[in-house]
Amino acid sequence: MAAGTGDRLKRAKRLVAVQEQMRRVAEIELAATRERAAALEADRARLLAALSESAHGPMLLEATARRLRGLASEASAVEAAAAAHAQALRERGLAQKRAEALAERRADDHRREQDRRADMERLDGLSGRPDAASPDASLP
Repeated sequence: MAAGTGDRLKRAKRLVAVQEQMRRVAEIELAATRERAAALEADRARLLAALSESAHGPMLLEATARRLRGLASEASAVEAAAAAHAQALRERGLAQKRAEALAERRADDHRREQDRRADMERLDGLSGRPDAASPDASLP
């Protein structure tokens, strides 16, 4: 049984490690999506600044409007992706917490099993020894 609890403990620890890796991947994806959203906002701000500073602003108005609409639609898609990544990150975090709790329960089970085995070995050792208080123990 101790080998069974040890195997379950090892599997639970591997599960915790995998969940931690998956959470880190989700964090990286969310950070990349947020960086992309910031880059889109910077592009929009640069485009508007260039339009307002340019003497050719009215001539570029149609092209600028098309580009701004494109940036807005791309920004909407990136915001939706960021929300999805944030949700995935929350789910990964919860899965990691569940895996850690499982590993902790398995470690407790393993310790209890080891304690039980040690107690049984002590009892077996005590029952196998002749009792010092018995009269037969003093005889040759």
